[in-house]
Amino acid sequence: MRLSLATALFLAAASPALAQLSGNPDSLNATNERLSNQSQIRGIQQQQQFENNQMRMQIQRNDAFRAAPAPTIVVPPRR
Repeated sequence: MRLSLATALFLAAASPALAQLSGNPDSLNATNERLSNQSQIRGIQQQQQFENNQMRMQIQRNDAFRAAPAPTIVVPPRR
């Protein structure tokens, strides 16, 4: 009785760990591959966003420091 109760408690406690270990290796590899691809895509998107922000800042700086156009010179006609 005690042995079966102890065995039942042990199996109840160990079942979540056993369930995790019994995964199909192919499905685990596929999941890891998808996560790796998602991570690479996210990194590329972040790099593109960073470069876009850099370009916008450069454009804004150029606009801010661009010299104003020279005023037009009006020459009065000779009489």
